[in-house]
Amino acid sequence: MTTRRQFLQAGLASVAALSGCRLFAQTGQKKITLALQTYTLRKFDFAELIKKTREAGIDEVEIAGGNTWWNGESQRSVTLTADERKRLRSVLEEHRIRAVSLGGSRGTPEDFEFAKEMKMDFLQGEPPLDQLVEVSKRAEEYGIRFALHNHAKPTAYWDYRENLKRVRDCTPALGFCPDTGHYIRSGFDPLQVVKDMKGRLVSVHMKDLNGVNPDADPQVKLQDVAWGTGKGQPEAVLKELMNQGFAGPVIIEYDHIYDDGNVADVKECADFFRKFAG
Repeated sequence: MTTRRQFLQAGLASVAALSGCRLFAQTGQKKITLALQTYTLRKFDFAELIKKTREAGIDEVEIAGGNTWWNGESQRSVTLTADERKRLRSVLEEHRIRAVSLGGSRGTPEDFEFAKEMKMDFLQGEPPLDQLVEVSKRAEEYGIRFALHNHAKPTAYWDYRENLKRVRDCTPALGFCPDTGHYIRSGFDPLQVVKDMKGRLVSVHMKDLNGVNPDADPQVKLQDVAWGTGKGQPEAVLKELMNQGFAGPVIIEYDHIYDDGNVADVKECADFFRKFAG
């Protein structure tokens, strides 16, 4: 008879949606998990988007810096009242989903307190450049890592080569959450970015786009597509992460929004990950 341990080790992630097991790819004892950035399903209020996340068989989320909550109004996540935070936890528990991180953070004490209360693993965002060392020390003090994010050129963190230099004076609690789509838009090869960030990766915002932009031309408008249908090399990136022994979430995030609110694409991305893991 197959034991639970054997079941997990076999990597049968394709049944995760039915069993409630975490959706992951495993090498030895290290796991790459699949998560969803709530911004992807921003067409829906928080309770509905969490329900749709579970329906896609995903059981981890990164909560966006701002969401549309139950009153239909958009609000910064860290400004939720105690009762509203209790409701947030209740919705997550109802659908057996864990919030692993908070996105869009600037590394403030307020953000770290929120992450601590929600029992998150890390924060993700783009702090002021002159505060990186301070943020890294704060992350170390809280025991909650901080992952540097990037948006496309000409934003502050668009050039990953400069980002690698910037973290040299920071504590190991400061790492990276490369957004592969924004690096493509900025003229970089996402696979090379992930290779060069080896040892300091906290998470990855995985995107597949309908083209590339080697000259980082701002006039080139690239659109999100389901994993495996574009030019973003998601399979190669996942293989590289496994080769590195990376343990952490690979996160679905869409900048573009489709008429159905991205629901079909989220499911397709999750299916792509299942096939890779299985």
